[in-house]
Amino acid sequence: MVEFSLKGVNEAEKPEDMTDLEKKHTPVMQIPDNIKAGEPFSVKVNTGELLKHPNELTHYITWIALYDNQYTFLGMTTLTPVASSPKVRFTITLDEPTTLRAFSFCNLHGLWQGKKEVMF
Repeated sequence: MVEFSLKGVNEAEKPEDMTDLEKKHTPVMQIPDNIKAGEPFSVKVNTGELLKHPNELTHYITWIALYDNQYTFLGMTTLTPVASSPKVRFTITLDEPTTLRAFSFCNLHGLWQGKKEVMF
């Protein structure tokens, strides 16, 4: 069984060879190919894109948040079981290249992180 922590940040040990637990919980980001400094763009974050995450009263993603590489807060969405899906879209503007960090929190399996490089 894969170890995970309810006290720290979990992320895939080997992104090229994830376990089912990692696939269900790692937030995956999609960003446009042609981002320009100072112009708004959309960041789609999907927890469970690689393997569907349950969305039940007893097991669900409670929130998804987005930060930059310096842990500057960029946005957050609170989710509810059954009524919402662990997919969100943020519109952000960046002035310089960074690594975006998406975090999702599973009520059973804790906090998970996914990363995506943003270049201009």
